[in-house]
Amino acid sequence: MIDWDLSDLDSAAPFFEANALLGDPERLRQRMERDGYLFFRSLLPVEPLQALREQLTAILARRGWIQGGEQRLNARVASLPHREGDEEYIATLRETVRLESLHSLPHRSELMQLMQDLLGPGAFPHPLSITRLVYPRAPELSTPPHQDYPNNQGTEQLTAAWIPLADCYREQGSLAILEGSHRYGLLPLQFHLGPGNRKAVTDERLAECRWVASDFKLGDVLLFPSLTLHRALDNSSEENLRLSVDYRYQPAGAELTPSCLKPHFDCLPWSEIYRGWHSDELQYYWRSCDYQEVPWREALHALPEGHLDEALRDEILYEKAILERYGKSPEQPR
Repeated sequence: MIDWDLSDLDSAAPFFEANALLGDPERLRQRMERDGYLFFRSLLPVEPLQALREQLTAILARRGWIQGGEQRLNARVASLPHREGDEEYIATLRETVRLESLHSLPHRSELMQLMQDLLGPGAFPHPLSITRLVYPRAPELSTPPHQDYPNNQGTEQLTAAWIPLADCYREQGSLAILEGSHRYGLLPLQFHLGPGNRKAVTDERLAECRWVASDFKLGDVLLFPSLTLHRALDNSSEENLRLSVDYRYQPAGAELTPSCLKPHFDCLPWSEIYRGWHSDELQYYWRSCDYQEVPWREALHALPEGHLDEALRDEILYEKAILERYGKSPEQPR
């Protein structure tokens, strides 16, 4: 396994900016096949992103994650880090997942036209819309180098769109891509405390690849297929939560697994999510899309024997680190 030195990613080469390829399906596909990602400046207007951030931060302030008042839109933290999947995270998710603006964003014409140029006519987004809420000063919880395929499965042409909900510089936890890593197939898994609790085990074949990363401005969009190795950089800001959204698209007629048609963490039924929406246009839209549903394969998501010992060790180290940084452990009142 390669022990990547990720401490110097501030000096990593920037993403190739692919705006000149917009509207040219052949060149878009060639560049994606070459690099394993596409990065676009100002692809989206800022207004819908600002509106979604406004709604998300209102929920987070009410639940005590961030400060209210003048600091709310800055997402200044007001609690110890919440981990993806814990009780408070799921309770908050049951509020954020109801936002109509969260689910309508991937259907914007700018994204749909790009994805259909890239993946072909009839390409569509999964209804699985994911909000990422990344605390500062919690590097143990940063999303590790991984591939999306084990978590989603279905077609390897599954393509993610990563969109920050504010300007997001590298030191605030933007994404990094291992350029060309999609060509090396599916990698083994190992336990990690971060989202998904899994990281990819890399081998010497990938040593010839390089990490690339850029500062994001509001409206920028990063695309990558499900075999591309990527990671979140640590949120090294002193006090601000990093907010971003993930969407996944696939070609018409391709395979998908049942979990891709459910909300994140299957936290609520769709009928409950849709309650109070202003429009029914996007409700259950995937029922008219062309896809092949295939079963989930647990073997592709399984961790190796002995991972529980590793998890316990990492948990103890994390609790110790939080106690040193905040004067409280994650188990104490926040």
